[in-house]
Amino acid sequence: MSRTIMFVFAHPDDETFTSGGTILELAQQTDTKTILYSATPGDAGKCGEPPLCTREDLATFRRRELEEASRLLRIDDLIIDDFQDGKLSDLPSGVLKNRVIKQLQVVKPDVVVTFPPHGLSGHPDHKAIQQATLQAVQETSSEVKELYYATFPQSVASETGNPAFSDPDEAISLVKSFSQEHMNVVKEALLAHKTQHLSVERVFPTIKQDSAFMKFNNKEYFICAWQHPQYNSGPLLT
Repeated sequence: MSRTIMFVFAHPDDETFTSGGTILELAQQTDTKTILYSATPGDAGKCGEPPLCTREDLATFRRRELEEASRLLRIDDLIIDDFQDGKLSDLPSGVLKNRVIKQLQVVKPDVVVTFPPHGLSGHPDHKAIQQATLQAVQETSSEVKELYYATFPQSVASETGNPAFSDPDEAISLVKSFSQEHMNVVKEALLAHKTQHLSVERVFPTIKQDSAFMKFNNKEYFICAWQHPQYNSGPLLT
């Protein structure tokens, strides 16, 4: 059975930090199509140190960086919207939700993946895209069967100090484990976000030196947050 998995996030680099290993694994399956939607081009992010571009050019740079990361993760279709970075929570009610609904109606994904309600870092944009995505999935008549949150168990957050927010271990629905070779590609995708190297290095201080990159024990964690009431088959994100 063919399936389409859509990842819905706020900024370039959200996809690799949260789900890079899973996206790459899914892309390697011939019956699976992967779609990435980024609500903003990341225009309020960092420009690197020393700066790799001007503030005015940052959105263009980050679009290119996301295109390169998507190529490495073998994403089939990339959609970068033009909402202003850092302002998603300030949008009039329903604007972001309706944009996500429109994307769902076009893409018709079987599964949607986004942030958990706390947004992992607590970033207002992360929380805004989560809320909009949940509402869109629940309200649209598209073919979405499941919604997952890409998250971290409390045990991992306590062990590593990242991210700032997590979920109880017992709430985790799915744990994916990856080989070292697999995660080395994810490393390259993280490093493709060159302007954001300070954020990457804050979470992974030795990423540029490590020949064997370790991303949170090379595991990614998900909560099944919603299922269509008429969907009775097994999970689709496996």
